[in-house]
Amino acid sequence: MHNIRMQKTGKRLELDYLYGGEVVYQPGEKLGPRLLTDFELVYIINGNATYIVDQQTFAAPAGTIILGRAGSTETYEWDTAHTLRHAFFHFSIRCLPVDWSSPETWPRVRTEASPVVVGLFRHIMLHIYEHTDWPAVSPQERDCLLVEVLMDTLFETHYKQEMSFELNRSEPVRCAIKWLREQIDERPRQHIILEAIARAAGCTPKHLCRLFKKEIGHSPIQTATLMRLQLALGLVIHTNLTMGQIASRCGFDNPLYFSRCFSKTFGLPPTRVRQNITQGTPPPTDPLPIDITPRLYW
Repeated sequence: MHNIRMQKTGKRLELDYLYGGEVVYQPGEKLGPRLLTDFELVYIINGNATYIVDQQTFAAPAGTIILGRAGSTETYEWDTAHTLRHAFFHFSIRCLPVDWSSPETWPRVRTEASPVVVGLFRHIMLHIYEHTDWPAVSPQERDCLLVEVLMDTLFETHYKQEMSFELNRSEPVRCAIKWLREQIDERPRQHIILEAIARAAGCTPKHLCRLFKKEIGHSPIQTATLMRLQLALGLVIHTNLTMGQIASRCGFDNPLYFSRCFSKTFGLPPTRVRQNITQGTPPPTDPLPIDITPRLYW
């Protein structure tokens, strides 16, 4: 590659310089062909473009992120009917993270970039506008880390187009889990019955059992017990509470019964799990998805 100064690899991304801006092109204008001597990230804000690089052609509608690689010959052909606006920043890499692949394998175009990538891009642009001494002065570690996180996220190919923090669960199951979490959090010693869960979910007990079996893999009552045990696992690992105190906090009246349930679920009694943790052994796997865990406090 031409003029790439990656002298070393290390744990973190280090940049020699970072700078950028925003450009407006009139309909039909063209940029290039040009030889790119560093790396450039481009975000198409409005309009459509065609990106031609090393004899490959990519459509680049609004919302596209383009990663220009140092050493590439590239051409941009802008929208012939509308004004095009894009933001960009250039950077030179001094040190490449050791776990990154070679730049030749990096993706060139993301036509529907993750909202996380777009948000990070905009954040970096704000930093660029705040630093009037760039590119003469190298960016600081925090700024390099922002670019590293953006690039890491850009490399991902498996993100969902509909970005949501909620898993794909039906409304009755979501309502039931919310109610169960509140009960275990606020009234852990209160006995939980199926009919009460169904009322909170707004459906019949039979229908709720079908939904839970399909979406969670357990019945509502089994899920409630596993939620208590999942909370107990966190308390065993992260606190010095006695097993009797943990049993009470998680809604088990009898510490011996709690220990039996814990051992059946995790394969080891709680005292052994705590001993193993102090010796560096990883904890058992949670029986439920992590988002179902009740609030951890003591």
